[in-house]
Amino acid sequence: MPIGVYALRYWSGDPALLPYELRVNLLHNPPAFILHTSFGGLALLLAPWQFVGWLRRMHPTVHRWVGRTYVGCALISGVAAYPVAFGTIAGPIASAGFALMATAWLGTTLVAWCAVRQRRYAAHRRWMIRSFALALSAVTLRIALLVPVQLQLDFMPVYRVTSWASWILNLLLAELWLWLTAPSPAQLVSAGPLHGTAGGATRSHTSNERA
Repeated sequence: MPIGVYALRYWSGDPALLPYELRVNLLHNPPAFILHTSFGGLALLLAPWQFVGWLRRMHPTVHRWVGRTYVGCALISGVAAYPVAFGTIAGPIASAGFALMATAWLGTTLVAWCAVRQRRYAAHRRWMIRSFALALSAVTLRIALLVPVQLQLDFMPVYRVTSWASWILNLLLAELWLWLTAPSPAQLVSAGPLHGTAGGATRSHTSNERA
């Protein structure tokens, strides 16, 4: 969440807030950079609340509206990420890494949204975990970029590596978490069916996607 608050500073469009290597991204396309960082920061601030169990149970309307706002922020930030990615001075390798990160974030968020629209709640939760993991790539990226600064290493090689590693690592960790926390077949059987509220349909955890 601190990274989300920090990213909101870029709404001013002041290039002095950025190191030289990243400043060109702002100067290349100011509207896209401001939209990407600002709405990305808002997404980071909103997403953690969606995983608070008591809020989801006690205030489902709040949960739904926060979720809708997160999806909107992710779509705006994700689409704006493309001109930012292709405006980097780190070259085509970094551009491809950042563009694929945006594609993965947009894709997982849209799949999560479609799943909840279809009342496939288990699948929705799994895809939202993936989406949030990709949103957190901004945090992973900024932590990784402290390495060349602190160790006085060449910035660009580290930047190119993190353009891929920041989101691939997060996505792998999300998949590991989903695998470790997946209910066993015995747990699914003992849980019994869940009765949906739409049309009197009966749904079970086993009817939802596990991936």
